[in-house]
Amino acid sequence: MAGLASLAGCSGDSSTDDTSGDGNEGGATTGTASQNTITLQANSPAAEGSVHGDAAAMVGDIVSSRTDGAIEVEAFRNSELGGQAQSIQDISSGALDMYVIPYALTAIVDQREAQVFDAPYMYDPDNPYEDIYEKTDPQDSEPARRVIENLAEQADIRSLGAVAQGTRRVSLNVADGTEPPRNPEMLSNYTMRAVPISMYAEALKGLGAQTTNIDFSEVPQALATGSVDGQENPYNIIRSSQIYEEQTHIIETDHMHVPLAVLINEGVFQDLSDSQQQVFYDAVREIQPQATETLRSNLEDTKQLFRDEGLTIVTPDQIEYEAYRSATRANIREQFSDLRDTIESLAHDDYSA
Repeated sequence: MAGLASLAGCSGDSSTDDTSGDGNEGGATTGTASQNTITLQANSPAAEGSVHGDAAAMVGDIVSSRTDGAIEVEAFRNSELGGQAQSIQDISSGALDMYVIPYALTAIVDQREAQVFDAPYMYDPDNPYEDIYEKTDPQDSEPARRVIENLAEQADIRSLGAVAQGTRRVSLNVADGTEPPRNPEMLSNYTMRAVPISMYAEALKGLGAQTTNIDFSEVPQALATGSVDGQENPYNIIRSSQIYEEQTHIIETDHMHVPLAVLINEGVFQDLSDSQQQVFYDAVREIQPQATETLRSNLEDTKQLFRDEGLTIVTPDQIEYEAYRSATRANIREQFSDLRDTIESLAHDDYSA
């Protein structure tokens, strides 16, 4: 648990204090009989203005409109209702109603299976975000439905669907006159900070890097002092955390397209009528295009900022992309052999090359 408490590099937040908030502020609250309103509290570790930070509020706006105000979602950001480990525990216990976070964080409550949604090189590289929405849909994807029902049964956590967080890439300090790592063998010369969740850490090992655990808040300083050579995150997080100021290169390994699960406590969900449950499912689907557009519209501006600051961006056609992909998939197959069948059913292939 101590290692899992510092997961900001996974979610893109800058607040990782899992003791913040007492964890008792959640729970569906019913208003007076005349009001007949249910208010659900939703937490996010990210800031306003980001897909991660705004997803719950966007869902809430639709739900409120479609239910004529019978259900309201009160959206909190920046881990106001508790840090990541605390919030996962609270959504499981019912102390928190809703949470927006990558699926892999459910490992905090011993739910290993849901990490399959975060498997590296899982989604279509040419159309990753739409592929995420299809493969993680709890209503139309049979493999996703099985995993989500297991999560609800075992941990009282249900996913209503997902929005895209972004695409994770490698950032590094490469010495002057040295060729940037174009394959796993070359990346093995670098030590990188790994998110302390097994799917994320094993993805980085599959890419070839040596890994170490460092709290996300300490990453810029570790890069500046040379304690580590690099890290991996989506462009928006590399920018918002100012990691780019301490790096010389970004290698577009594009190894993970991360779905952000919109989670709800199972007891809260079952207290809703069938039509109200469907409103929540529909709301998540309806905000997906907006999430995609937000990510894509900000991408070129961010890349240009990095170039202006002197970073070299190494694109997929400039590396041995297939070597990275096959090596990483091989490592995941080995380390998650018990989940291989589920991963392959989601990936729609044998998850090898």
